[in-house]
Amino acid sequence: MSLTRTNLLLAALVFAAAAWFGVGHSSEDEFQHVILIAEHLRGNVGDDAMPIDFQRGWRSTLLPAIAAGVFEVSEAIGISDPFALTLMLRLITTALALWVMHGLVRAVKPQLRAENRQALDALSWFLWFVPVLLIRFSGEAWSALLFARGLSLLLEEEPKSPWAIGAWWGAAVICRPAVALLPMAALLWLLLVRKDPRRRLLRIVGGGAAAFAVGICVDAVAYGTFTVTLWNYGLAAMTGEEAWRFTALPWYQHGLFIAKYATPPLALLLFGALAALLLLKPKHILVWLLLPFLIAHSLLPIKEPRFLFPLAPLMPWLLVVAWDALCDRWPVTMKRDIWLRLLFPFAAINLLALIIAIATPAGNSRIALAKEIRARFGDERVHIDVLGDWRHWIPPFYLSAGSTEIITDKVVPAKSKSIHLVLAPESRKLDEVVSLERLATGCPGWTHRYLRWYGLEDGYDPLVLYQLKVGVLDH
Repeated sequence: MSLTRTNLLLAALVFAAAAWFGVGHSSEDEFQHVILIAEHLRGNVGDDAMPIDFQRGWRSTLLPAIAAGVFEVSEAIGISDPFALTLMLRLITTALALWVMHGLVRAVKPQLRAENRQALDALSWFLWFVPVLLIRFSGEAWSALLFARGLSLLLEEEPKSPWAIGAWWGAAVICRPAVALLPMAALLWLLLVRKDPRRRLLRIVGGGAAAFAVGICVDAVAYGTFTVTLWNYGLAAMTGEEAWRFTALPWYQHGLFIAKYATPPLALLLFGALAALLLLKPKHILVWLLLPFLIAHSLLPIKEPRFLFPLAPLMPWLLVVAWDALCDRWPVTMKRDIWLRLLFPFAAINLLALIIAIATPAGNSRIALAKEIRARFGDERVHIDVLGDWRHWIPPFYLSAGSTEIITDKVVPAKSKSIHLVLAPESRKLDEVVSLERLATGCPGWTHRYLRWYGLEDGYDPLVLYQLKVGVLDH
């Protein structure tokens, strides 16, 4: 078996493991803008429970429609458990990710020096945040994958249909409108650097327009009226109507996000790779893709780590092509064995981060604790006191029918006969309360030390699930 096939097989296992253990949501939008809307389309959630983004026609219903279809088919064959349903979504995304990344690697490899191609193979599958982010059934992950698919068609040695390239890019923009910066930058590169015929560029744009038309049709059915969500979202963004819910952050915040969440050592490599490529190969398509995207997002007042997720499939390529450029510039120096010794600690950090990221549930682990509740109590009704804020609240989608939940700072025995549970950060020290029995912690205990390092100034405060036995608590 060739090394490429071995890497692909291992990658399938790693991505599948990330999907299996990645219970929950990497961001709130993964639930609010996909699963909740999907449940609304199925008639399980009323209009009053829908987020403002849906009520004002800002959000595409393409992904929710796919999710609703998956849920319907799954339930038709007897799969109704919410955790199994969301696992199905992650496994579908996993299959898409493996196919897309394989195509991207195949398209990019011929552009690299022969001795660096194996590095691209390994990094494309095992750079720690790639499998963790690309198995999410979210707008960020799907836009990343759909854009990368179109890009791989663009870069292949044998020219592919420009209509297909445009269609993939259009679908990416439907999933996340801000991703439009990437195909726009690619078109500029084609026009100014590669100097493709304008007729070919117009066909790419035509493919994107065809994808938009499909998205409009899906939205018309979902909303029950003619709705152009891309226009509505763009208008809300330009007028500031959508921004009032968020805190404005300084222009350099995304740099801090990368430094923290990619881990500082690997962030150093990413920043260094981008700088090297900018200096040595300023006309490379990655420079034209990444710089406008990063600059535009730096100028916008709203900043979140998830806004950078669509760049994830390109990061392995960035690291290897920058190394390739350094080898072209200083061929003798870059062949020295000292570089392998210097890079070994980075590889070790990446491996540790990959293991931890796969072993821990997504987000703050509240959905993993909801799964624990279902495993322990089945379809019995439960009442949950959440000693925290909205970020610790468990959506009813994951709880048994008739269950109740309240965000509070005090535990009071419920009047109903429901099983009484308490969800709280470990820092609340509820283990000292004799009437509470500790049932589970959101993340495996062995990961806590590393997650505290990863949290840096924010620290790490694991969520803990308790059951109230007797008595009234006052704390």
